[in-house]
Amino acid sequence: MNERQQEAVDCLEGPLLLLAGAGTGKTTVIVHRIANLVQHGIAPGAILAVTFTNKAAKEMRERISAYIGPQAAKEMTISTFHAFCAAVLRKHIHRLGYSRRFTIASEGYQQGLIVEIMNELGQVGIGFDAKLWRNRISMAKAACHWPEDVREEGYPKCEQVADVFARYQQRLKQMDLLDFDDLLSLTVKLWQDFPEVLAEYKNRYKRIMIDEYQDTNGVQLKLMTMLAGEEGNIAVVGDDDQSIYGWRGADIENILHFDSLYPKARIIRLEQNYRSTGVILRAANGVIAHNSERHVKNLWSAKESGEIIKAVRCEDENAEADFLVRNIQEGHQNRGLDWKKFAVLFRSNRQSRVLEDAFRKARIPYHLVGGTSFYQTKEILDAGAFLAAVANPRDDLSFLRIVNVPPRGIGDTTLERLHKLRDERHKSMQELAADPTVLSLLPNEAASALSDFVGILRRSRASFEEKGHLHDKVDKLFKDMGYLEGLGRMYKPRENALMRRDNVLELLNAIAEYDVRNGVDGTLDALLEEMSLLDTNDRAEDSQKGNTDAVTLMTVHAAKGLEFPIVYVAGMERDLFPHARAMEEGNEAEERRLFYVAITRAQKELLLTYGEKRREGKIMMPHPPSKFLDELPEDTVHFCKPDELYVKLDAKDARAFLLGL
Repeated sequence: MNERQQEAVDCLEGPLLLLAGAGTGKTTVIVHRIANLVQHGIAPGAILAVTFTNKAAKEMRERISAYIGPQAAKEMTISTFHAFCAAVLRKHIHRLGYSRRFTIASEGYQQGLIVEIMNELGQVGIGFDAKLWRNRISMAKAACHWPEDVREEGYPKCEQVADVFARYQQRLKQMDLLDFDDLLSLTVKLWQDFPEVLAEYKNRYKRIMIDEYQDTNGVQLKLMTMLAGEEGNIAVVGDDDQSIYGWRGADIENILHFDSLYPKARIIRLEQNYRSTGVILRAANGVIAHNSERHVKNLWSAKESGEIIKAVRCEDENAEADFLVRNIQEGHQNRGLDWKKFAVLFRSNRQSRVLEDAFRKARIPYHLVGGTSFYQTKEILDAGAFLAAVANPRDDLSFLRIVNVPPRGIGDTTLERLHKLRDERHKSMQELAADPTVLSLLPNEAASALSDFVGILRRSRASFEEKGHLHDKVDKLFKDMGYLEGLGRMYKPRENALMRRDNVLELLNAIAEYDVRNGVDGTLDALLEEMSLLDTNDRAEDSQKGNTDAVTLMTVHAAKGLEFPIVYVAGMERDLFPHARAMEEGNEAEERRLFYVAITRAQKELLLTYGEKRREGKIMMPHPPSKFLDELPEDTVHFCKPDELYVKLDAKDARAFLLGL
C-alpha cells in the first residue's frame, strides 16, 4: 500500500469518496478495505459490495477469499446491481403483483415486444423508431420515471412514447416478465411502497461499497442512498475522468456531488499510477485538464518517462490501416512481441471494416471485441426460449419464438387466430394451445402439432420441478422437441447447421458446469437468471475464448478497464473523435474523457493515427485532425508520417525492450 491507499483501507466509518485514477490499484484497495472491515469486527454477512460486471464481482470474491477465507467471503454479498436487485425481487416481488418466478426479457425480446405494441397503436412510418423508443423507455427507468412522467417531458412524440411505455409495462407484467431496467426500478418501487422490506435490508447491511461509481445512473443512486440511510456507512470508488456512459444513462453528477449528499464525506485521491510510463501520464493529465467540471487529479508514476507518443498522419483510412498492419508486423517480427501485446482502439464501430480487411489480408490473427457473442446467436436465443417457455407458461414471446422451431406445420393463420383469442380471453398462448375448445377451431394438422408441442412443455416443466441435475433435463427437452436434429432442416449449407449444433452442445456443456457448481440444488429459474444477467463484458470475454495470441480490435468504450503494452488509437480526426453527433449534443467533455480512457490503456507505447481524408459514400472528404491532438502537451508527442517510423531495432535494443515489457 502507498500512503493514500493505506489511508483508504483504514477509513472504516462514515461516507467515503475514493477517487481512483486510471491504473492506481483501486481493486487492491477495495479488497484490503473489506478485509480490514472484517478484522475490525464487521460481520461478513453485513457487507455489500456492488460492481458493474459479473467478471469484476467474481474477481473481487476470489481475491477477498484469499484474505478472509472462502467461507467468510461466501457470507458477503458481492454482486452486480442487477443480480442484487434480482435477489431482492425473488423474495418480495409478489407484493407488487408479480410472481416470484418471473423471467428476465433479453434486449432482443424487449425490442420485439415494443415493435409489436407500436404496430398495435398504429405507430408506423417515418418518425417512429422502435430502437429509439426502447432507449427512451430505458432512460426513463434509469431516472426513476414512469409513463405519466414521460408524457410531461416535452420532447417530440413523448406522448406516443408514453403510450408504448404504459402498454409495454402492462404486457410484461401479464407475461410475468421483467426487463433489465425493471430489476432496478421495481426494487426502488418495492422499497418505497413497503418500507418494512427496506428496513430488512438496512438492518442487514452495515457497510456498503460501490465500484465504478462514476457509471451509476439515477435509479442506482436512489437504491444505494435508500439502503445506506442517514448513517451513510457507504464507500464509493470511481473516477469522474473515466465517466463515458452518459449515452446510456450514467450521471456524472453522482460522483461530482457526492459530498452534497454526504457533507461529512471523506475524499481520498489515488494518483500514483502503476500501469503507464511518465510521458503517457503527462499526456493524459494535459488532455483531461481541459475539462472544467471534474475532481482535480494528477496521475504520476515512479516508472521512467518512456517512449514519446507518435501521432501519425496517413493519406486516408486505407493507408491508415496499412500503416497499422505494417507497424504491428514490425513489432512482431523484428522485436519478437506476441500479437496479444497490441491493441487497436477506435471511436466508432464503422471503422472496424477497413481494419478487419487489412488484418485479414496480412494474415495477422486478431479478435474483434463486440461482435455477435455466443449468447446472442440465433440458435442459442432459440434454445433459451425453449427453457423460458418451460419456466414461465405466461411468456408468450418465447412461445411464439419457438412454436415452429424446428418447423412443425403451424402457419401464420393459426398464430393470428391465437393472437386474437389471447386478446379476447386474456389467456396466455400456452393456455390457449392446451384448451380443446380452442384446438377445435384450428386446422387439424396445426391443432395436433400445437397439442404435441405444449404437451412436451408441460411434461418438461414437471421434470424440472423435481430435484436433480439440469443438464439431463435440458438435453431431454431438446431431444423431445427435435431441436438438434431439426437444425439440419433449418440451416444450409450443412457446415452452417453443424456449427450451430456445436453451439447448442456448448450450451449443454455450460449447463453441465452449472450443475458442478450447484449440484442437485440448481433450478431452471436460477439458470435462466444467470444466463440473462451476463453483461456485455462477460459476453465479450466468452466470445474471445480460444484467441490466445491475437491483436485486439475494439472501440474505446469496450476497452475501459483493460490495458495493453502497445496501443494504437485510429481515426483521430475531427467529427470522428470527438464524434460529430456528440459535439452537436454538447457532449465534448465526455468525448474528452473517452480520449483520456484511450490514452491510459497504454502501458509502454501509444501511437495515434489519422487520415487526411476519409470516404463518405462515393466521395473522399477532407478530414482535419482532431482538436484533441492539439491538447496534448508538446513534449509528449511527435507528429510524423508513416515511413518515418520504420527504423528497425538492432538485437541489443530489441532485447532491452522485451526485458522492459
